[in-house]
Amino acid sequence: MQSKNLIGVDKTRYFHSIKSTAYAMLFLAMLISTPQLYAQQGSHGPGPHYVNQGGNIEGVTNLAYYGDWDSNRVFIIDIENMTLLEVVDGTGDGPYGVDQQDATKAYVLTRKTESMTIIDNYTMENVGEIELEHKPRSTNFNPDTGLSLVSGADKVMTSVIRVDQDQVMKVFGYNEPAVPTDFGGSLATGHPLWVDNRSFFMLDRAERQIQLWSGKEGLLAVIHTPTSVHHIFQSPSKNRRNIYFAVVEGNRDEGLSPSVLRFKVHKGKMKITGEAVLSDYDPELDPAVMGSHHASFHPDGVHIYIGSAEGHVFVVNKNSMRIVKMIDTGVGSGHTTFAPGRNLAFVTNHNDTHMTVIDTTDHSWLKDIKVATTMSPDYKSQSHTSAVSPDMKYFYSAASHDGIFFEIDMKL
Repeated sequence: MQSKNLIGVDKTRYFHSIKSTAYAMLFLAMLISTPQLYAQQGSHGPGPHYVNQGGNIEGVTNLAYYGDWDSNRVFIIDIENMTLLEVVDGTGDGPYGVDQQDATKAYVLTRKTESMTIIDNYTMENVGEIELEHKPRSTNFNPDTGLSLVSGADKVMTSVIRVDQDQVMKVFGYNEPAVPTDFGGSLATGHPLWVDNRSFFMLDRAERQIQLWSGKEGLLAVIHTPTSVHHIFQSPSKNRRNIYFAVVEGNRDEGLSPSVLRFKVHKGKMKITGEAVLSDYDPELDPAVMGSHHASFHPDGVHIYIGSAEGHVFVVNKNSMRIVKMIDTGVGSGHTTFAPGRNLAFVTNHNDTHMTVIDTTDHSWLKDIKVATTMSPDYKSQSHTSAVSPDMKYFYSAASHDGIFFEIDMKL
């Protein structure tokens, strides 16, 4: 493939305008873009991969929203021109993610407060906040109903928000603090996900449960999992939409490996149908240093890429639930972003200085690209969310701890 030797640091463009020691905990939160980019992002499983249809500023179609944990501000960047458009002040304590809802607004997940701040996508202003009974973890917007799920960071709770009114309609779960002990940190829940217009998943990380809830009937069903689950993603097969996959995070102290769990949902019930345990692939793998939090479907709809913290990406066949390949990546290997038009995948190594590029035609290591200046197990050197431009020419992400947004040229 001709592009193999043409992807590198020499073709990487950096945006330093937000770099400062005060912004050491800067995280890429979300991309607002065109429907084409939404389609690519939507395959990445959980989370608020929604778009501002048509953009909010004349001539600007691609925006990145960053939450600055330390200064309680959000930075809005024009991606194509690599310029800072706006700084939104006074978001509340600990802005982490900035999740797009409908085309008109974004919610700032202020994880130190029991509230979310609202940003108007058109004026790019702070227009108020939504009071919650829990600290916010992440959201999942349902465009059919206009309702958004907000999962709890400190409690196993989910609030249902009517987005057009920024109003809490109902709260589900358990109004008491919960502290999980598995890999993946202290957040009480994982990413929420709508199953349909009436039911949704809540992930109780402390009790190691996948819970299925109904807006009218309450708790419908529970699956007990080997360790906590970070997120759930759906089968891309149109005739298997009731099949789901869960990222089991692992527990280092107990020697429990991360895994991918397959289960199905039918008539308000759930049943496990398969599991791929990552440490089973090689006897040299040690669960005491492993841990996973994210997985994505390969564009072929058959293979799942899941990273593990010791420095590998595992390729799982969703039909057999067998691991078919292990690829060397970097420390803190987490999110994978696919560029289908280039047959490439970019792996975020959260605790390393380089990203890893994979040739998706044969699941092989292609190249490491240095994007950060420092690395540590104590912070994220690379941000959670990345994206590919609609024309498949550029890859975008951020060196979180350095406070740098960067662009990688993928052109031949």
